[in-house]
Amino acid sequence: MESKLKEAAAAYKDWTKLVVFDGGAKVVHSTSKADTKELKNFLTAFDKREDTIGKGLVLDGEHYEIHRWSKDTTHGRRGTVGNMHGICLHKVTTDSKKDMYAVITWGGRATSARIVPELQEYSKKNIKPLTQRTQWKHKSSTPNPAVNWFPGMGFCGSFPR
Repeated sequence: MESKLKEAAAAYKDWTKLVVFDGGAKVVHSTSKADTKELKNFLTAFDKREDTIGKGLVLDGEHYEIHRWSKDTTHGRRGTVGNMHGICLHKVTTDSKKDMYAVITWGGRATSARIVPELQEYSKKNIKPLTQRTQWKHKSSTPNPAVNWFPGMGFCGSFPR
């Protein structure tokens, strides 16, 4: 799973850091050393707009001011003109109804107008499909032994009609 996330992230050249973690702040993939305490603070970022904008976000010990907030995406920046660095936190609910989070940073001439949609696209294509089924090793681990999971096709088998 981590190698798939890493390969997909390689297409986004302007991202300087990427951390993907679950609702318990357990890191699934990271390109930097992720501090669990910092990640736990991210879990409440979508609870209350005023708190997130007021406190900002801290990643790798660096504080970012937050200026945009929605129900599943928040972003902001730190630095001065000519030396800006952005951050975006995106919450996505996987197909198995599990909350996952992705946070990225960027610098240089990249703008949030381009970077935020990139993270949303990355999350939709690579994080949203993550399910417990990707970790199942054999048929006996499926919830219903009469039903098999086929990637790209979903569940196939006999269902009562």
